[in-house]
Amino acid sequence: MRRILLLVVGVMLLSATAAFAAAVTATGEGPSKEVALATAMRRAVEQGVGTFIKSDTTVIDSALIDDKILSHSKGYVTSYKIIKEEKTADGVNITISATVDNKLIKGDIDALTILRKNAVVGNPRILVAFSNKSKDKIFKDKEFTEEIYNGIVESLTDKQFRVVDKASAEKFSMQQAETHEIDVDLNKAAAYGLKFHAEYTLFYNVSGVVREGAIGKSVLVNVKTQLIDNTRSQVITSKKVEQAGMGQTVEQALEKAAREGGKKIVNPMIDVLQKHWMDMQQNGAMYTIIIDGVDDPEQIARFTEMFEKFPLATGAKEVESGGGKTTFEATYKGKRDQLDRDVIRVAKELGWTMKKIRAEGARSTWKKQ
Repeated sequence: MRRILLLVVGVMLLSATAAFAAAVTATGEGPSKEVALATAMRRAVEQGVGTFIKSDTTVIDSALIDDKILSHSKGYVTSYKIIKEEKTADGVNITISATVDNKLIKGDIDALTILRKNAVVGNPRILVAFSNKSKDKIFKDKEFTEEIYNGIVESLTDKQFRVVDKASAEKFSMQQAETHEIDVDLNKAAAYGLKFHAEYTLFYNVSGVVREGAIGKSVLVNVKTQLIDNTRSQVITSKKVEQAGMGQTVEQALEKAAREGGKKIVNPMIDVLQKHWMDMQQNGAMYTIIIDGVDDPEQIARFTEMFEKFPLATGAKEVESGGGKTTFEATYKGKRDQLDRDVIRVAKELGWTMKKIRAEGARSTWKKQ
């Protein structure tokens, strides 16, 4: 029985792998073996591309396919075997059996399709977290801070924004409180937000005053927020609002002020958030890539040329080189992890082995080994 089960699982895994990796046969010709092999790989990839753009819903200009997909043909071929090689009057003819990464091809074609339609796929996802730095214990009360949280989340979800679940947000707030740091560590906040696929982190912090009245209590609550772009580890806006509350007890006054204060703080940020999100989707963001071990002009030019041909890259340039290092700037429409993936893809196509040494916000440092 166990043997049968293992066999079934093995067949399922093979089927899943086959869905993403296709074995194809292709022939290429050229004045040299290298050119003929490159042509054969390109034609192998063309077969995979053809599979995904035959549907009526996927219409992409052939020049765009040529520039952004087929220019990276070598990167889509995971393995190949030359099954026939012959000399001709014009050079060399080569036939290969190649395994093509259809999953990678489909991902790049999907990216091109979205970019071509200039589409923004929904609103971003936001991590809402309490920055537990208030000196007054009354403004750190769990019920009070939860009411502010609920007000913020209610306002965001009413505006069709997606929010990371409350338990995950609370866990991060507790981690921040334990550090005893005065300011939020932007890199930690961004990394935690990205862990839950959140494009932004909204940190809120509370202070205020309590007043004794003749017939009750009143409070004036100050809610401060920072909105962090998790992809670049940068604060894109900071806002502050005041909200009053009254009640027979301090708890009642705080409860009334908390939820309304939470709702109120969202409105000043929405325009900035939506503009930033739209700009990121349409134009991309600027990233800095430092590669240690590369300063040869020819290698620099090849890296730049190949990187900017990826679907999510809109431009790349060398800004500084020397001493065995080169600094590049790239405009990129994807997330930081997608950019890292494409850096590694270029390195593989160039025959390099790369290791990421450090990453902070929009800046990453790599070592060519």
